[in-house]
Amino acid sequence: MAGLYVHVPFRRSEPPTDDAYTIGADATDVSRYKAALRRELTYYTQAYAADEQPTTIYVGGGRPSILPLSSLRALLPALADTVDLSAIDEATMNVHPADATPRYLHGLKHLGFTRLSLPVYSFAPSTLQGLDTAHTVTEAKQAIGAARKAGFELSIDLRFVGSAQPLGTWASTLHRAVEMNVPHITIEESTIEESRPDDHDDDRADKFELAMRLLRSEGYEQYELTHFARPGHRSSHQENYYDHGNYLGLGPSAQSFWWATRTASSRARRWANVHDLDRYAERLRQRYPPVDYRETLDGTALAEEYVLLALRTAGGLDLNRLDRQYGVLLREQKEAVLCRLREEGLIHDDPDRVRLTLQGRLVADAITRTLLPE
Repeated sequence: MAGLYVHVPFRRSEPPTDDAYTIGADATDVSRYKAALRRELTYYTQAYAADEQPTTIYVGGGRPSILPLSSLRALLPALADTVDLSAIDEATMNVHPADATPRYLHGLKHLGFTRLSLPVYSFAPSTLQGLDTAHTVTEAKQAIGAARKAGFELSIDLRFVGSAQPLGTWASTLHRAVEMNVPHITIEESTIEESRPDDHDDDRADKFELAMRLLRSEGYEQYELTHFARPGHRSSHQENYYDHGNYLGLGPSAQSFWWATRTASSRARRWANVHDLDRYAERLRQRYPPVDYRETLDGTALAEEYVLLALRTAGGLDLNRLDRQYGVLLREQKEAVLCRLREEGLIHDDPDRVRLTLQGRLVADAITRTLLPE
């Protein structure tokens, strides 16, 4: 399977909540963006969709729901010309809680979207104020109710911040999400750092561990370090990414990754679009690719990426696949390391698979560094 990601860079007055490229919304900019995106759809997807048809679409970015339904509707012909829409199993739209009106959600459903991702962040007013969000707790709750009523598969993002946010406040937000029976939850750490350097790591670990234990005890599967789902409610788009699958990124700053073939001697390409709407639109107007950088990944780089991605998942690192597809016999290289990690209770080391324990997930980055192929 392959994924298609569309980056919508626009936002209103709210500040950026992460490092993604975003700009304030302007009618002229939105018009140029739509024209450029249609050109990019034709430019890329005809070449790559013939190789492997996308089965998931994710529209994300700054505040994608800033686009009116008419704008989204205008992009469908270009998408249908290059992608077999009947092959799409999951179409996700990131919708700001304040934009999730019944009319807008009904329109998205009519356009073919099946899943909503709501950046709720918190059910605590004090936390939302600290994050300077453009929605309230009431709007977040109303958005969840409207999404459920409209028949969408639903995911929400919850965000923990520095030590200025009490652990109990974070726990209350998690409990509220469970009480509302949200089927998919993504946990994020705020880029707004309020804690002191000497207590940041402990505070972060405490909040992450609390989320893991609480959500797992409530029947959520932690199918990736930051993604929790009720059985049957995982995000296929996210699973493809962590399975080291192909994906195309459209829009300014969007990234793409594509395999040539999937053998031990294979190569793959990664590229990213320019982080500027003006340059993005102008290059496509002149029929040039809007690419800022591109690289070809060899077997070693790809093996490292697979280890980094796979260890984050519940399925863990498939040693047979690492040998077959990436040409790495990790057990021969890292037997002593694996033995030590197993004795420390940080991994489940089955004959063909390495998975992190609950304690191991708290130090996943450190474990991954020790297991990178030589």
